[in-house]
Amino acid sequence: MLLTICRYLALVYAVGLAIGEAVINSMQPHWQYAPLWMIDYIIVAYLLVGFWATRRGRYVPVLMSAYALSTGVLWMVYFLNHDPETPAELRNKGPLIYLIGLVFAVSIFGLIGTTIVWLRGERVEKVI
Repeated sequence: MLLTICRYLALVYAVGLAIGEAVINSMQPHWQYAPLWMIDYIIVAYLLVGFWATRRGRYVPVLMSAYALSTGVLWMVYFLNHDPETPAELRNKGPLIYLIGLVFAVSIFGLIGTTIVWLRGERVEKVI
C-alpha cells in the first residue's frame, strides 16, 4: 500500500513539476540559467522511470533515489530562499515559496516512504 502511494505521488509530482517549470520559465522574459531548470526535468524523468520500474514491487531503490535527488535539490532551493545573505530580488516570493515548501515535503515523504518499503522488503528476504 505504501509503495502504491509513493508511486502515484511520484507520477503526480513529476507531471506537476514538468508543467510548473514550463509555466514559470515561460512567464519570464528569458529562461533561467540552464542547469537550474535542467535538473528539474532530470528529476521528472527520474521519477517517471522510478514509477515505471516499481510497477511490480521491485526496483524500489530506483524510485527511492529519485526522491533522494529531488529532496536534495529542494533542500537547497527552499533554504536558499531563507538565507539572510541572499539578496531580496533573488528570493522566490508569494505562493511560489509555499509551493516549493509543499513539493519539498512531498519529496521527504516519498523518500521516507520508499525507504520504509525497501527496508521491509530487505527483512522479508533475509528471513526467508
